Amino acid sequence: MTQDKPYAIGIDLGGTKIIAAIVDQNGCILSQANAPTQKEDEADAVILRIGDLVQSVLADSGVGLAQIRGIGIATAGIIDTHRHMVIFASNLNWSDVAIGDRLHEQFGVPVQLINDANAAAVAEWAFGSASGTDDLIYVTVSTGVGAGIISGGRLITGIGDSAGEFGHISLDPEGPLCACGNRGCLENYVSGLALAKMAQEQLQSGTASSLRTCTTGELSRITAKEIGEQAQSGDALSIDLLRQAGYYLGVGLTNLIHLFNPQVIVFGGGVMNNGQILLEEAQRVIRQRCISRMASQATIQLSTMGAEAGVLGAAGMYFPAARKKVAV
Repeated sequence: MTQDKPYAIGIDLGGTKIIAAIVDQNGCILSQANAPTQKEDEADAVILRIGDLVQSVLADSGVGLAQIRGIGIATAGIIDTHRHMVIFASNLNWSDVAIGDRLHEQFGVPVQLINDANAAAVAEWAFGSASGTDDLIYVTVSTGVGAGIISGGRLITGIGDSAGEFGHISLDPEGPLCACGNRGCLENYVSGLALAKMAQEQLQSGTASSLRTCTTGELSRITAKEIGEQAQSGDALSIDLLRQAGYYLGVGLTNLIHLFNPQVIVFGGGVMNNGQILLEEAQRVIRQRCISRMASQATIQLSTMGAEAGVLGAAGMYFPAARKKVAV
């Protein structure tokens, strides 16, 4: 009986970090742990690391498996929810990985997969400031770029659970080749990896920037986090990079607004932690390019869930508040 199982486990499987948490039906986290993904490892090693995190949060919370309704896994990329597989995830270098079956074998509880942006959208709708909003788009800007779309009170997943690949809309047909096989994808201009790559190229060409000193000259160590921090300190290169990313993000968001006419757009993901310049530029582009009435109907805000959005949405699939949006 579900009332005898008041908790669920949420896993947020990212390209750089894995987060695991035990969550109750009100969206409260009892215990949380994280570890680096180390995506250069084989998938088996990463899955073992996830299993260790699950064991850790169970031990820390004192909750037994008999009290767990299931494990939800939020991950980027193309997934098959019926076979519990990651079909393709460029940020993990994974193809056809049966992660759900592996964890079910280990823990003996139901396991469900959900796209990470979809999980965050569900978390915002079920537990966050957008609670009850029937037309919501959650946009994550992190290692990659994605979107979770709730329209007319339903999560849009598509025939193959792959809707919302916002990062792979093409802004330039002749642009750089993307890992997905397309060219000129939004992710190539806006993601954390793209920002770091562009910063490294600029510095290698001799552009002056405080980014050189904040990483002790090791350009490969530059991340979007450093770029955001240096932009806040007035570094011209970092500001320019965020403004350029904001421009492309604004173009992409204009398309989303025209397609879905959302009431709320929520931004999350690590890049947005220091992303005020990026967000301001995106909003400027929306005002310039979007049909004015549709733009005025969309409230744009930062996530209230922080880094926990993925685990809350993944675990939340097992509770009534989220089941209205996506069935387990």
